[in-house]
Amino acid sequence: MDDLSKNNRNEKRPLSFGFRRKPLDGRIQEENWDAIEASIRQLEAEPMPVIGAGPAERRSFPWGRVMVAAASLAIVVVGIWWIGTRTGHPEIAEIRTGYGEIKNVLLPDSSVVVLNANSSMRIPQQWTESGSRQVWLEGEAYFQVKKKPSTVQKFVVHTRQVDVEVLGTKFNVNTRRQRAVVSLEEGKVRLSMNGIVTSVLEKKAALVMRPGQIAEVDEDLQTKVNEDKDVANRSGWTRHEFHFDNTSLGEIAHLIQDTYGYEMVVEDSTMLGKQISDAGGVRVSDVQDLVKVLIVASGYNMRIKDKTIYVTAH
Repeated sequence: MDDLSKNNRNEKRPLSFGFRRKPLDGRIQEENWDAIEASIRQLEAEPMPVIGAGPAERRSFPWGRVMVAAASLAIVVVGIWWIGTRTGHPEIAEIRTGYGEIKNVLLPDSSVVVLNANSSMRIPQQWTESGSRQVWLEGEAYFQVKKKPSTVQKFVVHTRQVDVEVLGTKFNVNTRRQRAVVSLEEGKVRLSMNGIVTSVLEKKAALVMRPGQIAEVDEDLQTKVNEDKDVANRSGWTRHEFHFDNTSLGEIAHLIQDTYGYEMVVEDSTMLGKQISDAGGVRVSDVQDLVKVLIVASGYNMRIKDKTIYVTAH
């Protein structure tokens, strides 16, 4: 298939923010560099997971790599206070990803966020020991939140439909298609619906989740909670993995559009109901690889032209 061999990678979008100098309080500077040094020591002591690699492919980085990582941490941690956004809100830093792009973000409290493609996250420039840790998400992200037992600081992820409050946990949040889906792997989170109910920063949330649960909140703030023993599959995208379990081709078309920016066109609308399953998940590097998998799994012919995937029965 000639079209599949073409390289359709998107050009990198320009950053949506710029840097400006802003004087920092000496105590804040010292705290920032303490966090950076602690991160360096952690990098030296522990293997660093490689995005897209499984446990068997993890390895430790030599000192040269550690220095590069330290420079990146300095940009993210210290730069949070220096970033002025073009949105007219200089107190908020914004991080964006393009189609097919995944970013790793180290927050000022050493929490880690993996931001999925076609997503954005806003962060206050200053986090204090007394205030709550807050981020605003559009799209999808995976969070590994650092516990703060000494201060019991709340960590809150704000979305259009729901606020997610945690004290220390691993979870995935997807806010695409006018809904919010929260998948909890470890720890405990509390949810509060936006709009009618006051946010979790001021009032107790109505729903407490436990590991293995998936909560879905639609645009009308109706909530549905399910159990899933394979809840970690929800964050498979952080490893470039997709897991299909009787997933309709229509749902996969939405996933492709949200992640890669490609539209799927079928010759017959009933084809969108085709159920796709895999044996334990598939790992792909780009949309072309994913389409090759779908051709085998569906039995349909698929052809990529420009930013469209054309699907035919024969």
